[in-house]
Amino acid sequence: MYIGHTIPQRPISFDQFDPDYLANYVRENILPTLEGRRKQICQNFVDHATHECKGDLSGLLDTCSKKSQDYRRWGSGDDGLMDGIQPQSYDELEVFYGNLMAFTLFVIHLELEKFVVGEDTLCIEGNVHQMYPAAMLPVAFGLDVDDADDDEAVYMLTIRMALFFIFDEDGMGIGEQSYTNGDPTIESFVKVPKDKVPQRFWDNLKKFGGDDE
Repeated sequence: MYIGHTIPQRPISFDQFDPDYLANYVRENILPTLEGRRKQICQNFVDHATHECKGDLSGLLDTCSKKSQDYRRWGSGDDGLMDGIQPQSYDELEVFYGNLMAFTLFVIHLELEKFVVGEDTLCIEGNVHQMYPAAMLPVAFGLDVDDADDDEAVYMLTIRMALFFIFDEDGMGIGEQSYTNGDPTIESFVKVPKDKVPQRFWDNLKKFGGDDE
């Protein structure tokens, strides 16, 4: 599918931000049009996206093959492995997604422009809008913000991205390889008012922060 125009790279309104948007859209509008192998891998993608956006680590890993994995992020002129961050095995994938949940980095709205399903590969392109705790900006991007020590400070990243999901003979996910138009800068982020941050973000912070109040 193609929406018919190129989406400009800009933040969406906080009221539009919906972590369930991508999985729901594909489930309702694309999956019913497919058959056979293409439907099989698209169903895996829907399951994967559904579990990821809800912070369900066990369900997310169940969509991934234990045989092999090849995750890469291209756009910085290197091998895409990001100094070993991108997983190259199922064991590394468990750590990778465990960190995604532990640091509350799974709250994402993908603003869809193109969606293509093949036999072994599924490709999506659009704007990725992702919630980040302020403390993660210096750690993940080397960006200084004056509220990095504020547990309630949240920023939304907006970045243009194309993602390729690859699948094995059983229709299980064996990798994600993404392409961006460069590393994020401080201008790629906007601060999010506390009442506009999805509740699942706060629930996950509480879960991993050990706050029982």
